[in-house]
Amino acid sequence: MNLLILNGPRDPRPGSNPLYRGTYRAHPSHCDEIPDDHEINKLFFWFLEEGGELGVVRDTTKALRFAELWNARLKERNRFEVVEVADGDTHSQSNGMFIGFDLSAGYNNSLLSSGLKQFVGVNQLREPVRELWDLVSRHYAPQLNGQGLFQTLEVAALCLRAMTALQDLSPNLFEGGNMKQFRPIGLYSVAQEDSRLQVPSLVTAERR
Repeated sequence: MNLLILNGPRDPRPGSNPLYRGTYRAHPSHCDEIPDDHEINKLFFWFLEEGGELGVVRDTTKALRFAELWNARLKERNRFEVVEVADGDTHSQSNGMFIGFDLSAGYNNSLLSSGLKQFVGVNQLREPVRELWDLVSRHYAPQLNGQGLFQTLEVAALCLRAMTALQDLSPNLFEGGNMKQFRPIGLYSVAQEDSRLQVPSLVTAERR
């Protein structure tokens, strides 16, 4: 089971969707106010060792405890959550609550963090590319759920296909460059002693 520990937007630049709860969010850091031998910093060093560059960990107990310790120091709007990430149609292994499907590269970068809105420099694109992006934005942005993600795998995959085709027409149109690295990723919020049921299956989710 792949887990991420995430809170607010990672990118401070304007244009980020404030509702976004996908993979491209901030990871927990070292707590400089207290010694390294404090539990929160011991867990930070564990997080660095196990999570590496992408911040993907697998120990649910430690991940939840690390988030709990940080959240005791943060305002509610900045709190961390532990999220399970699952590729495409892979079923969730946790008992977490379904959040949505992101379009991510390596459980990290995302094509949805801006909410599929028009971006800076769009007016400098060639007219055919600009018009096609406008159509993609108008069609798919309204289909994002309240977490800034897609509710179904089918719609997420179709949006990725459209954005990949645009990237072929205009190289480096989207951040990340190589669109082959991006894929639909399901996210599930994991909580301690969480009795809520996840989405019964991806097929069921896609029918909603």
